[in-house]
Amino acid sequence: MRRLFDRRVLSLALPAVASAMVPLIHRAVDMFWVRDLGTTTTAALTVSTLTVWLQHALGMLIGVGLGALVARYAGAKRRDAAGYVASQGLRHAAWLGLAFGAAGWYLAPLVIAGATDKAAVAAQAVPYTRLVWCGSLLIMIPFAGDAIFRAHADTKTPLRLGVVGLSLNLVLDPLLIYGWGPIPALGLTGAGAATLIASGVATVLHLRTLRAHGHLHAERPDDEALRLKADTRLGMPGILGIDRVLAVRILKVGIPVAASSLLFNAIYLWILRVAYWAGGDAAQAGLGVGHTGEGVAWIMGMGWSAAAAALVGRALGAGSPNQAARHVRVAAMQCMVLSGVWAIVLYVFADPLAAFFAEGAEAQFHGAAYFRIVAICLIPQAADLVIGGGFGGAGNTLPPTVISIVFSLARVPLAWLVAIHLDYGVHGIFWVITLTAILRALVIIAWWKRGAWRTSNV
Repeated sequence: MRRLFDRRVLSLALPAVASAMVPLIHRAVDMFWVRDLGTTTTAALTVSTLTVWLQHALGMLIGVGLGALVARYAGAKRRDAAGYVASQGLRHAAWLGLAFGAAGWYLAPLVIAGATDKAAVAAQAVPYTRLVWCGSLLIMIPFAGDAIFRAHADTKTPLRLGVVGLSLNLVLDPLLIYGWGPIPALGLTGAGAATLIASGVATVLHLRTLRAHGHLHAERPDDEALRLKADTRLGMPGILGIDRVLAVRILKVGIPVAASSLLFNAIYLWILRVAYWAGGDAAQAGLGVGHTGEGVAWIMGMGWSAAAAALVGRALGAGSPNQAARHVRVAAMQCMVLSGVWAIVLYVFADPLAAFFAEGAEAQFHGAAYFRIVAICLIPQAADLVIGGGFGGAGNTLPPTVISIVFSLARVPLAWLVAIHLDYGVHGIFWVITLTAILRALVIIAWWKRGAWRTSNV
């Protein structure tokens, strides 16, 4: 019982949960304000938001590896090395954001076309997605900045910065969506513009705060400071000031997680299409509403996952794998308890929650059904997410990636089989999501217990 109140884990996890809740609140606010624009706009926001998750997956490409490396150096008390890795990580994030922003303008129509057949939905989703993707630089840098703060066992600063951006978004959303005075009504595109402006402010604040905390060190320290083990690969800054060897070390950890997340989002675009075949716009809108409610438990999992990752990385840097394992056990227990509470809330209050986020009886019906069905998997999903954070903190991201890919890929044919071929409708899709989440959690728990992560090298 004492583990549930472990202050070290709670002091990291609770601010991380609140910080991770910020993007979900952004989405919930967007959904609230656009609901009066009709079911088509709500469906367009659902499709667009899932494509924006692809952008967040790319943020993980840098963030997960960067956090693991900085935590190792911080745990080993090598502050200059940690600052150098952090500075390099921000460079990588900036160039990745610029590249993805340029590509996003051309890719947005193709991706949206893969998620919906309805021209009216695509007509609103494409401009929103293009706008947000073109501002990828403003998303990637805060991602990397948050990872740096967490690696230093600081989850309160990212929370404060996130709240500033959220507060600005709360003011800008209705202003840009519906217009006021000389400001024209931009509809769904206005929601995207509000997100970008808020992200721009967050980017500036992250850079200034990282410097103020002394977490950035542009100059490369000596080899001894950078060498964690005898076989640690080392390089030097080159073109564009990028240390290519260090970039490889960061990407080696981040690529599996980003690949898994990209695939996860691509699969959900196909699941959205299956939902449309099974129930039209209302089914897609209901699925989006369901994701919003489920997202609360997912965010709690990501908060405890972030705490687990930071503590595991620092413990391994200090040469204490047993302490790392204990941190993960405690974090998993805490997160499972809170996720269980939210599961009860979703099940009991499914109807009023769905009515709050959706317009139209059919969309509300599907959203409420999603809440009740998915509530079953939230406790095992909590363990899955926290253990995934433990693997990330150890820099051993391949095992959870393989597990996630297998179960994510299985969802598409199973969703079609159950919803369309067996004619269980859109609620059959919800059951597929729930049951595969439970099975995935059981497999990742078993893999963690094997203990190979204890000797991973970053």
